[in-house]
Amino acid sequence: MRLRPLEAINLAAVIVLSGLTLLLQRRLADPGGILLRYGAMATGIAGIALLARWEERLPAALKVLINFYPMALVPFLYESLGPLIPAANPSARDGLLIAADRALFGTDPTVWLERFARPWLTDALFVAYLTYYFIAIALGVVMWLKDRNDLRRLVFTLTLSYFVSYAGYFAVPALGPRYALAARHFKPIDVTPISRTIVATLDELERTKFDVFPSGHTMIAVVVLVVAWKRARRAFWFLLPVATALVVATVYCRYHYVVDLIAGAILAIVCVPVGDRIYDRWMKTKL
Repeated sequence: MRLRPLEAINLAAVIVLSGLTLLLQRRLADPGGILLRYGAMATGIAGIALLARWEERLPAALKVLINFYPMALVPFLYESLGPLIPAANPSARDGLLIAADRALFGTDPTVWLERFARPWLTDALFVAYLTYYFIAIALGVVMWLKDRNDLRRLVFTLTLSYFVSYAGYFAVPALGPRYALAARHFKPIDVTPISRTIVATLDELERTKFDVFPSGHTMIAVVVLVVAWKRARRAFWFLLPVATALVVATVYCRYHYVVDLIAGAILAIVCVPVGDRIYDRWMKTKL
Protein backbone atom coordinates (compact mmCIF):
# COMPACT_ATOMS: atom_id res chain seq x y z
CA MET A 1 0.00 0.00 0.00
CA ARG A 2 1.40 3.36 -1.06
CA LEU A 3 1.37 5.82 1.85
CA ARG A 4 0.60 9.49 1.70
CA PRO A 5 3.61 11.71 2.56
CA LEU A 6 2.09 12.58 5.94
CA GLU A 7 1.72 8.99 7.10
CA ALA A 8 5.18 8.15 5.74
CA ILE A 9 6.93 10.87 7.74
CA ASN A 10 4.92 10.11 10.88
CA LEU A 11 5.68 6.39 10.71
CA ALA A 12 9.34 7.17 10.08
CA ALA A 13 9.44 9.35 13.20
CA VAL A 14 7.79 6.64 15.31
CA ILE A 15 10.23 4.01 14.01
CA VAL A 16 13.27 6.21 14.70
CA LEU A 17 12.08 7.01 18.23
CA SER A 18 11.29 3.35 18.88
CA GLY A 19 14.81 2.41 17.82
CA LEU A 20 16.23 5.13 20.06
CA THR A 21 14.16 3.81 22.96
CA LEU A 22 15.61 0.34 22.47
CA LEU A 23 19.14 1.75 22.39
CA LEU A 24 18.57 3.75 25.58
CA GLN A 25 16.42 1.24 27.44
CA ARG A 26 18.92 0.78 30.29
CA ARG A 27 18.79 4.53 31.00
CA LEU A 28 15.00 4.71 30.93
CA ALA A 29 12.65 4.03 33.81
CA ASP A 30 9.87 2.59 31.63
CA PRO A 31 11.09 1.72 28.13
CA GLY A 32 8.26 -0.79 27.73
CA GLY A 33 5.66 1.88 28.33
CA ILE A 34 7.29 4.20 25.82
CA LEU A 35 7.43 1.43 23.19
CA LEU A 36 3.79 0.58 23.88
CA ARG A 37 2.88 4.21 23.23
CA TYR A 38 4.79 4.19 19.95
CA GLY A 39 3.11 0.94 18.97
CA ALA A 40 -0.29 2.55 19.55
CA MET A 41 0.76 5.55 17.46
CA ALA A 42 1.96 3.33 14.62
CA THR A 43 -1.31 1.41 14.68
CA GLY A 44 -3.30 4.63 14.54
CA ILE A 45 -1.22 5.95 11.64
CA ALA A 46 -1.72 2.69 9.76
CA GLY A 47 -5.47 3.01 10.30
CA ILE A 48 -5.41 6.57 8.97
CA ALA A 49 -3.46 5.35 5.93
CA LEU A 50 -6.17 2.80 5.19
CA LEU A 51 -8.95 5.36 5.56
CA ALA A 52 -7.11 7.81 3.32
CA ARG A 53 -7.39 5.39 0.38
CA TRP A 54 -11.15 6.03 0.30
CA GLU A 55 -11.09 9.68 1.33
CA GLU A 56 -13.52 10.87 -1.35
CA ARG A 57 -16.17 8.42 -0.16
CA LEU A 58 -15.79 9.15 3.54
CA PRO A 59 -18.20 11.27 5.60
CA ALA A 60 -17.07 14.79 6.41
CA ALA A 61 -16.02 13.95 9.99
CA LEU A 62 -13.62 11.25 8.82
CA LYS A 63 -12.22 13.53 6.11
CA VAL A 64 -11.39 16.04 8.83
CA LEU A 65 -9.83 13.27 10.93
CA ILE A 66 -7.46 11.95 8.27
CA ASN A 67 -6.25 15.45 7.38
CA PHE A 68 -6.01 17.02 10.83
CA TYR A 69 -5.00 14.04 12.99
CA PRO A 70 -1.46 15.43 13.57
CA MET A 71 -3.17 17.91 15.91
CA ALA A 72 -3.35 14.96 18.33
CA LEU A 73 -0.38 12.86 17.18
CA VAL A 74 2.29 15.58 17.36
CA PRO A 75 1.58 16.54 21.01
CA PHE A 76 1.63 12.87 22.06
CA LEU A 77 4.92 12.39 20.22
CA TYR A 78 6.33 15.53 21.83
CA GLU A 79 5.40 14.38 25.33
CA SER A 80 7.14 11.05 24.74
CA LEU A 81 10.46 12.91 24.35
CA GLY A 82 10.48 13.86 28.04
CA PRO A 83 12.55 10.87 29.26
CA LEU A 84 14.35 10.26 25.95
CA ILE A 85 16.19 13.57 25.60
CA PRO A 86 18.02 13.51 28.98
CA ALA A 87 18.73 9.80 28.50
CA ALA A 88 20.32 10.47 25.12
CA ASN A 89 22.12 13.71 26.04
CA PRO A 90 22.01 14.33 29.80
CA SER A 91 24.01 17.59 29.97
CA ALA A 92 22.05 20.81 29.50
CA ARG A 93 23.67 23.19 27.01
CA ASP A 94 22.19 26.44 28.31
CA GLY A 95 25.68 27.84 28.78
CA LEU A 96 26.30 27.73 25.04
CA LEU A 97 23.05 29.53 24.25
CA ILE A 98 23.61 32.14 26.96
CA ALA A 99 27.09 32.79 25.58
CA ALA A 100 25.69 33.13 22.05
CA ASP A 101 23.09 35.68 23.19
CA ARG A 102 25.71 37.67 25.06
CA ALA A 103 28.03 37.62 22.05
CA LEU A 104 25.25 39.01 19.86
CA PHE A 105 23.69 41.52 22.26
CA GLY A 106 26.23 42.10 25.02
CA THR A 107 23.66 41.14 27.64
CA ASP A 108 20.98 38.62 28.51
CA PRO A 109 17.86 39.68 26.54
CA THR A 110 15.40 38.29 29.10
CA VAL A 111 17.11 40.31 31.84
CA TRP A 112 17.22 43.45 29.67
CA LEU A 113 13.51 43.14 28.89
CA GLU A 114 12.58 43.31 32.57
CA ARG A 115 12.59 47.12 32.34
CA PHE A 116 9.49 46.92 30.12
CA ALA A 117 7.58 44.48 32.33
CA ARG A 118 4.08 45.62 33.22
CA PRO A 119 1.25 43.39 34.50
CA TRP A 120 -1.01 44.17 31.52
CA LEU A 121 1.80 43.55 29.03
CA THR A 122 2.76 40.33 30.78
CA ASP A 123 -0.81 39.04 30.59
CA ALA A 124 -1.09 40.00 26.94
CA LEU A 125 2.16 38.27 25.99
CA PHE A 126 1.45 35.12 27.98
CA VAL A 127 -1.86 34.87 26.12
CA ALA A 128 0.06 35.50 22.88
CA TYR A 129 2.40 32.65 23.83
CA LEU A 130 -0.61 30.31 23.92
CA THR A 131 -1.53 31.12 20.31
CA TYR A 132 1.21 28.66 19.32
CA TYR A 133 -1.36 25.94 19.93
CA PHE A 134 -3.90 27.50 17.56
CA ILE A 135 -2.15 29.54 14.86
CA ALA A 136 -1.37 26.57 12.62
CA ILE A 137 -4.90 25.20 13.07
CA ALA A 138 -6.32 28.58 12.03
CA LEU A 139 -4.39 28.53 8.76
CA GLY A 140 -5.31 24.88 8.30
CA VAL A 141 -9.00 25.74 8.46
CA VAL A 142 -8.48 28.46 5.85
CA MET A 143 -6.72 25.95 3.61
CA TRP A 144 -9.43 23.36 4.18
CA LEU A 145 -12.01 25.78 2.85
CA LYS A 146 -9.78 27.09 0.05
CA ASP A 147 -7.77 24.18 -1.37
CA ARG A 148 -7.53 20.69 0.15
CA ASN A 149 -4.26 19.88 -1.57
CA ASP A 150 -2.68 23.04 -0.16
CA LEU A 151 -3.95 21.94 3.26
CA ARG A 152 -2.27 18.53 2.93
CA ARG A 153 0.99 20.16 1.86
CA LEU A 154 0.77 22.58 4.81
CA VAL A 155 0.14 19.81 7.34
CA PHE A 156 3.07 17.81 5.95
CA THR A 157 5.40 20.82 6.13
CA LEU A 158 4.27 21.69 9.66
CA THR A 159 4.85 18.09 10.75
CA LEU A 160 8.31 18.12 9.18
CA SER A 161 9.05 21.37 11.03
CA TYR A 162 7.99 19.91 14.37
CA PHE A 163 10.26 16.91 13.83
CA VAL A 164 13.20 19.11 12.87
CA SER A 165 12.75 21.08 16.08
CA TYR A 166 12.64 17.84 18.08
CA ALA A 167 15.94 16.78 16.54
CA GLY A 168 17.36 20.08 17.79
CA TYR A 169 16.22 19.30 21.32
CA PHE A 170 18.28 16.11 21.24
CA ALA A 171 21.32 17.86 19.74
CA VAL A 172 21.27 20.90 22.06
CA PRO A 173 19.21 20.09 25.16
CA ALA A 174 18.51 23.19 27.23
CA LEU A 175 16.03 24.35 29.86
CA GLY A 176 15.72 28.01 28.90
CA PRO A 177 16.29 31.38 30.60
CA ARG A 178 13.60 31.03 33.25
CA TYR A 179 15.66 28.23 34.79
CA ALA A 180 19.25 28.84 33.70
CA LEU A 181 19.12 32.61 34.30
CA ALA A 182 16.81 32.59 37.31
CA ALA A 183 19.51 34.07 39.57
CA ARG A 184 20.00 37.03 37.20
CA HIS A 185 16.33 37.95 36.89
CA PHE A 186 15.59 40.66 39.40
CA LYS A 187 11.87 40.01 39.71
CA PRO A 188 9.28 37.45 38.63
CA ILE A 189 6.99 38.41 35.80
CA ASP A 190 4.21 35.86 36.36
CA VAL A 191 2.60 37.89 39.14
CA THR A 192 -1.00 38.15 37.90
CA PRO A 193 -3.70 35.47 38.09
CA ILE A 194 -3.66 35.09 34.30
CA SER A 195 0.10 34.70 33.97
CA ARG A 196 0.38 32.40 36.98
CA THR A 197 -2.39 30.17 35.67
CA ILE A 198 -0.79 29.92 32.23
CA VAL A 199 2.65 29.13 33.66
CA ALA A 200 1.30 26.50 36.06
CA THR A 201 -0.84 24.88 33.37
CA LEU A 202 2.00 24.68 30.85
CA ASP A 203 4.39 23.33 33.47
CA GLU A 204 1.90 20.60 34.30
CA LEU A 205 1.02 19.68 30.72
CA GLU A 206 4.44 19.93 29.09
CA ARG A 207 6.56 17.15 30.59
CA THR A 208 9.33 17.63 28.01
CA LYS A 209 11.60 20.28 29.57
CA PHE A 210 14.65 20.21 27.26
CA ASP A 211 12.80 21.89 24.43
CA VAL A 212 14.50 25.23 23.85
CA PHE A 213 16.77 25.09 20.79
CA PRO A 214 15.53 25.76 18.20
CA SER A 215 12.37 27.59 19.20
CA GLY A 216 9.49 25.43 17.99
CA HIS A 217 7.13 28.33 18.65
CA THR A 218 9.10 30.50 16.26
CA MET A 219 9.42 27.73 13.67
CA ILE A 220 5.69 27.12 13.51
CA ALA A 221 4.85 30.84 13.52
CA VAL A 222 7.25 31.51 10.63
CA VAL A 223 6.10 28.46 8.65
CA VAL A 224 2.51 29.64 9.02
CA LEU A 225 3.42 33.14 7.83
CA VAL A 226 5.48 31.94 4.87
CA VAL A 227 2.77 29.53 3.70
CA ALA A 228 0.03 32.11 4.26
CA TRP A 229 1.99 34.67 2.22
CA LYS A 230 2.34 32.19 -0.63
CA ARG A 231 -1.12 30.62 -0.64
CA ALA A 232 -3.54 32.61 1.54
CA ARG A 233 -2.46 36.24 1.36
CA ARG A 234 -5.56 37.65 3.05
CA ALA A 235 -5.09 35.30 6.01
CA PHE A 236 -1.44 36.39 6.23
CA TRP A 237 -2.39 39.91 7.29
CA PHE A 238 -4.57 38.59 10.11
CA LEU A 239 -1.92 36.11 11.25
CA LEU A 240 1.05 38.49 11.09
CA PRO A 241 0.36 40.41 14.36
CA VAL A 242 -0.53 37.17 16.14
CA ALA A 243 2.69 35.47 15.04
CA THR A 244 4.77 38.55 15.86
CA ALA A 245 3.38 38.75 19.39
CA LEU A 246 3.96 35.01 19.79
CA VAL A 247 7.64 35.28 18.86
CA VAL A 248 8.18 38.28 21.14
CA ALA A 249 6.47 36.43 23.98
CA THR A 250 8.90 33.53 23.81
CA VAL A 251 11.70 35.80 25.04
CA TYR A 252 9.69 38.21 27.19
CA CYS A 253 8.13 35.28 29.07
CA ARG A 254 11.62 33.77 29.53
CA TYR A 255 11.02 30.54 27.70
CA HIS A 256 13.67 31.12 25.00
CA TYR A 257 16.98 32.75 24.22
CA VAL A 258 17.09 34.99 21.16
CA VAL A 259 19.44 32.56 19.40
CA ASP A 260 16.65 29.97 19.67
CA LEU A 261 14.41 32.33 17.71
CA ILE A 262 17.05 32.99 15.08
CA ALA A 263 17.65 29.26 14.59
CA GLY A 264 13.93 28.56 14.51
CA ALA A 265 13.26 31.24 11.89
CA ILE A 266 16.10 30.04 9.66
CA LEU A 267 14.99 26.41 9.90
CA ALA A 268 11.38 27.39 9.19
CA ILE A 269 12.38 29.25 6.04
CA VAL A 270 14.27 26.13 4.93
CA CYS A 271 11.51 23.69 5.90
CA VAL A 272 8.82 25.29 3.74
CA PRO A 273 10.48 24.77 0.34
CA VAL A 274 11.96 21.44 1.44
CA GLY A 275 8.57 20.27 2.65
CA ASP A 276 6.92 21.43 -0.56
CA ARG A 277 9.49 19.62 -2.68
CA ILE A 278 9.29 16.36 -0.74
CA TYR A 279 5.50 16.44 -0.77
CA ASP A 280 5.20 17.22 -4.47
CA ARG A 281 7.77 14.63 -5.52
CA TRP A 282 6.14 11.97 -3.35
CA MET A 283 2.73 12.70 -4.85
CA LYS A 284 4.07 12.65 -8.41
CA THR A 285 5.77 9.31 -7.76
CA LYS A 286 2.57 8.02 -6.22
CA LEU A 287 0.64 8.93 -9.34
